[in-house]
Amino acid sequence: MTITVETTPYGAPAHDALGAAIDRLKQANRLAPVSIIVPSNHVGIAARRALGRRGGIAAVTFLTPYRLAELLGAGVVAADGRRPVSTPVLAGAVRAVLADDPGHFAGVQQHPATERALIRAHRALSEVGPVALDRLRDTGGSRTGDVIRVHQAVQRRLRGGFSDEQDLVTGAVTAIPDRPPVLRDLGATIVFLPQRLTSSQARLLRVLAEHHPVTVLAGVTGVAEADAAVVRSVGQLGGEWPSSGTAAATAVPDRALSVSDADDEVRHAVREVVAAVRNGTPLGRIAVLYGTREPYARLIADALEAAGIGWFGTAVRTADASLLGRSLLALLALPDHDLSRHDVAAWLAGAPIRGADNRPAPVAAWERASRAAGVVAGLEQWQSRLTRLADDLEADAQRAERDTELEWQAQRLRRDADAARTLGDFVTDLDAALRPGGRGRTWSGLAGWCRSLVRTYLGGEALRTDWPPEEQAAALRIDAAIDRLGDLDGIDPDPSPAAFRRALELQLADDLGRHGTFGTGVLVGSVQLALGRCQRPARHLDL
Repeated sequence: MTITVETTPYGAPAHDALGAAIDRLKQANRLAPVSIIVPSNHVGIAARRALGRRGGIAAVTFLTPYRLAELLGAGVVAADGRRPVSTPVLAGAVRAVLADDPGHFAGVQQHPATERALIRAHRALSEVGPVALDRLRDTGGSRTGDVIRVHQAVQRRLRGGFSDEQDLVTGAVTAIPDRPPVLRDLGATIVFLPQRLTSSQARLLRVLAEHHPVTVLAGVTGVAEADAAVVRSVGQLGGEWPSSGTAAATAVPDRALSVSDADDEVRHAVREVVAAVRNGTPLGRIAVLYGTREPYARLIADALEAAGIGWFGTAVRTADASLLGRSLLALLALPDHDLSRHDVAAWLAGAPIRGADNRPAPVAAWERASRAAGVVAGLEQWQSRLTRLADDLEADAQRAERDTELEWQAQRLRRDADAARTLGDFVTDLDAALRPGGRGRTWSGLAGWCRSLVRTYLGGEALRTDWPPEEQAAALRIDAAIDRLGDLDGIDPDPSPAAFRRALELQLADDLGRHGTFGTGVLVGSVQLALGRCQRPARHLDL
């Protein structure tokens, strides 16, 4: 079969071209299945909504290249008993390889930044073939060779039990010539607005086009340099760039502002948003885009929220900065300074911690008691000094009771004594809970231990109903992250509470969720996020 390539300007014309292509493919049967391969889920949502406004669609499926590989190749991979690889699994394999031979990374092999950098390198090198990898090793120097060594050692360690995107693509490529039922269910395929393709994605779509009808709708800007990556991707798919196509109107900025710093940029942007809304422009037709995430993401989010303006896009906080993420990581770090009073008090004040009988902890009363008792750190101090304080307060209360005019003082002293005793019991139980015991011998045991800490001190999902929606969503992602850490059994042979915490920090630090609802409020994000918008924004602010 041959691959058909058409070009279209971005924005509304692209969705018109997509609708026309779908109509042609469904001309004989309006219920014939059609699959749209999109570069991201965001582009798929925008396209689905745009097509819905044109009159609705039926039997049209939107897929990313990864999801396509998963549908076609998961059966082949699953037959080997392999599971999808996750970031914690990769991190565990990297730690195990570095523990055996740190090479150039001696001295920093346990630093989270080292793990994160080697994970990124592993994913990038997974797209490089063996010949190119050898050439890179020969020409890149000793440090580059060491990175390649770690990459290949991680591959060997994971090969038997886990699969990555390249394995899914290989399985899909193997399955496509046999025309599996899922391929027939996909129907004719349209590759919509392709951008830069990895080698595995290009391989999958190229083989698909050899056995299945594929149409490419390539977006053009009219600027050769901007369109070069798309032209190259079409060539990777085996398609020929059309000699003539739809002309694209080049976007021209209508105004440029010179400002002093990023804060001033953001203030001007918010003023522009407010002015556009007052002139009748809906928020959903306004976009504020930036070239680099730092420092704009946080500044824009804070400014819009301070102005009471709704927005949607990539969240500005990672999961480790959420309510549950902050509190859980702080809880796991309490043994680092031997349960210091400062750390315990900060942890208690930072989240709705559950005390005795699953009731909210009396944070203020406990903070006063620990300060009055002179606790610094260590379980022995918590127990002995709080007990001594409670006994002294009880004695003072008994003396006060002898004077009828001081009964109120006696009641207060007894409350303070009760707070001291309950805090001592709480910290004693906390110290025991932070020791995983036999569960610390395996990653799955440590994951169960961490889940029990969350249930005991922060409550399960049922107790989070009064949390803000974003905090509830982050908590669910953190619960899933803890479960995934249990997959490290057999990958990282050296489990410990410290290693577990480091692995959890690594995963949560990379976990950015979504903010708001798609299409509700101002679109805020990187310039790439504007790809595939259903129509040209009425106001488009670049920072």
